[in-house]
Amino acid sequence: MDRAAHHDVDLTISMEAMMKRTPYLAALLLAASLQPARADVLDGLIFGAKCIGAEDRKACEEQSKREADETRERMHQQPQSGMSQSVVTGSPAKGAESPTDQVIRNWVTNLVCYDYARRSAHDVNTSYARLMSRYSFMTKGEMRRLPGNEEGLAHVAGYLHQVTPGSLYRLEQVVHSPDVANGRRQYKLRLDLARDGPGTRVTGQYCVTTDDPAGWRDLPDQVLKSLNNTF
Repeated sequence: MDRAAHHDVDLTISMEAMMKRTPYLAALLLAASLQPARADVLDGLIFGAKCIGAEDRKACEEQSKREADETRERMHQQPQSGMSQSVVTGSPAKGAESPTDQVIRNWVTNLVCYDYARRSAHDVNTSYARLMSRYSFMTKGEMRRLPGNEEGLAHVAGYLHQVTPGSLYRLEQVVHSPDVANGRRQYKLRLDLARDGPGTRVTGQYCVTTDDPAGWRDLPDQVLKSLNNTF
């Protein structure tokens, strides 16, 4: 594909979709499992990105913070047999999960995956643009610009973004989308988009974590519907 056509594909990905792909750590560390001190720092990052473009950004951030606080409070009120409450002020207590361990548990160990295969009538470049517009996939350049150790955690969870315009796209990432649980819950997609004549052959998997504090059994059908609507 020539450079001008590739530029057209890039323009198809709207600025709004680009903003939805940050910050990434929100999709890795489930809110209910965050330590309070860590959660306060992440909330500022997450709510700031979430509310970009809102008519009343301050009100949006305040509402998002209230919802996050309510979720954490509900989780703290659940009985935890044999455990005493403590406040972490420095390094994680002995035996506590590190962010890396938590990501591995959420997105590697406790994962339920379903195969996906579909032929799209859209050409492969259009299929890629539609995928990027709907889901919170990040390019390699966007991933490298993430603060702190978020890029490393993304790779631990599973990250791949290989692009051969006009031929093949291979993507893997923990994502969210507005048409699945109103964008409030995450899941993992592993997808190959290969040119198939004038259309696209889409193959791969969609996965959900059983650690989702809101439950997980309702998510697979929502994700499948979303994928079918995309392609």
